[in-house]
Amino acid sequence: MSEQQKILEMIEKGQITAAEGMELLEALNMTEVTPLQAVETAKQSYKFFRVRVTSDNNSVNVNVNIPIRLLTTIGEIADRMTTMVPPDARKEMESKGIDISSVDFAKIVEEVINGTLEEPNIVDVDAWDESSQSMIKVRVYVD
Repeated sequence: MSEQQKILEMIEKGQITAAEGMELLEALNMTEVTPLQAVETAKQSYKFFRVRVTSDNNSVNVNVNIPIRLLTTIGEIADRMTTMVPPDARKEMESKGIDISSVDFAKIVEEVINGTLEEPNIVDVDAWDESSQSMIKVRVYVD
């Protein structure tokens, strides 16, 4: 079904007004960008997958920098990176509803490699670590 037909059906079903439909049709005709061109335009070219775990008092300082081109080779490491988070910080995150073990790193890696990841910040968490009496910051991102 073409985009024009979808717009006409939306008008027919009363989901949008005829005037709104006309605006959409005009905009569609002006752009004339194929879906493939739209995806190609939206792709990002990231160079690094980065993991930062730091604390206010410097008791924890982890920096992992993985070139994007190596992600397919060492993708299984992503699941093990969550073990770097101190137990107290992990408990604090879980008490706030953040379970980093449920993050689908394989899907994230796929989107990073394909250049379709919409937001470069993947995980950004601040949690209090009782054992070190400091704020632990976990940041996973691409750039």
